[in-house]
Amino acid sequence: MRFATLATDVAVASAAADLLADTVRLANTVKSRPAVAVILPAGKTPLPLFAEILRRTRRGALDLRRVRFFQLDEYVGTGPGDARSFAALLRRELLDPLGRAADHDALLDGAAADPSAEIARHACELAAIGGADLAFLGIGRNGHVAFNEPGTLRGDGARLVLLAAETRAGAAAEFAPAQPPTAGITLGLAELAAARRIGLLAIGAGKQAIVASLLATPPGSDRPASLLLDHPDFTLFADKAAGAAGESRGNATRG
Repeated sequence: MRFATLATDVAVASAAADLLADTVRLANTVKSRPAVAVILPAGKTPLPLFAEILRRTRRGALDLRRVRFFQLDEYVGTGPGDARSFAALLRRELLDPLGRAADHDALLDGAAADPSAEIARHACELAAIGGADLAFLGIGRNGHVAFNEPGTLRGDGARLVLLAAETRAGAAAEFAPAQPPTAGITLGLAELAAARRIGLLAIGAGKQAIVASLLATPPGSDRPASLLLDHPDFTLFADKAAGAAGESRGNATRG
């Protein structure tokens, strides 16, 4: 595992975009691959990364024509037309500004009649092109990645899940005055661990405790993100606020 502490969220975004650019460059040398598959999270954490991807693409420094973005997870009950859905956020903040055709990337429909079938279809589409070349992830304060909540096992794959109380509380403001969703669909640790590269983004003082825990304590299913730390190409990008505790321990790299 590599652990990089950077000054700001903008610096984290730049380093993560460098990882994307290098992944695209390497994948483009393998002409037999039909596309470069990149998993994207939603929420606030990746917004600076999306802005950096747009900036580089617009000035011709990043060629995304062979990239196929895959959505990481979605709330059950929120379709792509719902502004609160992760699919809508990805379209609004990245895909539409890039001018991507609607069918170029692989998004999820949280309002599908059969959510389990929807996430199974999504995972099969990812597997059909050889799995992910790169998975970008955020991390929750309880150690979840995507909707892989505490208690998730290393081998758990794409599935329908019940959301933890802490996750629902984090979504409450977005869905008020209605109650936040109780379930989600998500790619599992199995699909994420199969990615050739993983970039985990941690931003803000609210993530400092979980970052410190990842660096200082043995992996366990109580913190699902920790079960990915033995991945052969895993980088944790943290800003100063999130990475301060780890930095004070001298953990510039691990593994």
